[in-house]
Amino acid sequence: TGTPKAVAVSHQGVGNMALNMLKELHIEPGDTCLQYASIAFDASVYEIFSAFVSSATLVLISPNNPIDSTAALTDYLMRYQVTHTTLPPALLGEIDADMLASLKTLVVAGEACPPSIVQRFAGKVRMINAYGPSESTVCATMSEPLDPATDGLVPIGHPIANIQTYLLDSTLNPVPNGVVGELYIAGVGLARGYLGRPSLTAERFIACPFGAPGARMYRTGDLARRRTSDDAIEFLGRADDQVKIRGFRIELGEIEAALLQACPELAQAAVIARASAGEQKLVAYLVTQANMPAPSASQLRAALGDSLPEYMV
Repeated sequence: TGTPKAVAVSHQGVGNMALNMLKELHIEPGDTCLQYASIAFDASVYEIFSAFVSSATLVLISPNNPIDSTAALTDYLMRYQVTHTTLPPALLGEIDADMLASLKTLVVAGEACPPSIVQRFAGKVRMINAYGPSESTVCATMSEPLDPATDGLVPIGHPIANIQTYLLDSTLNPVPNGVVGELYIAGVGLARGYLGRPSLTAERFIACPFGAPGARMYRTGDLARRRTSDDAIEFLGRADDQVKIRGFRIELGEIEAALLQACPELAQAAVIARASAGEQKLVAYLVTQANMPAPSASQLRAALGDSLPEYMV
């Protein structure tokens, strides 16, 4: 619809998340953390407060020297001797692991991590796979340090302290280990809901049958399963039309609506995420109105750019 969702997160949830990061990522005074995420992205909250509670140094990206390439990112990591950073897996595919000598802990998050990335980095740095939507205060689960010999699904691990995760079927009953279910999240990190959106809040934040009276849980829309060997959770994809491109959550219907609104020449639009050269890309298929010429690719991009952020074009 193009209507933004503002997630109302509590200070308690932020505090719980930050203290978990202090423990799980082994951040100490004297360490250096890079704030890679934009301040408009919930991951920036995790980066800022994780550094603050540990008395580590937080490296901010200068607007005069933006990270607009992997070379610029590598320069920041090396110049400031960064010890802890969180990056999307798609970015790591273009970085030389041998150039990250100062790095102690590398967290991957924002999208599914392919085993090839783990094989490249896990043998040279402590590597952790993290998962969590904004509705659970940024982070809900974290893996154990990943094994460079990983050749299957990379686990998103177990819930962090004071967070509960449930894998449920369509009737909200738990599924056995090894069986696919929809992932639900509860605990102190759970958001209050969507600001000014009571109907959407009621749809996604529902009563939790496994907690105390009045407890709620968030329906993520993500499909997952627990491994039988160690109960670690494996992410398997979405149950709806939402996708992740380079760490950004995208509703494909929002792009379709924007195309039809911006271009009266179009009768129908369908948008999908398609893998190309190991990277997810957005592809639109269009049908024009009868007897009307099709707009060019440049015209379509310009029209979308007026109403959508760059990562959705």
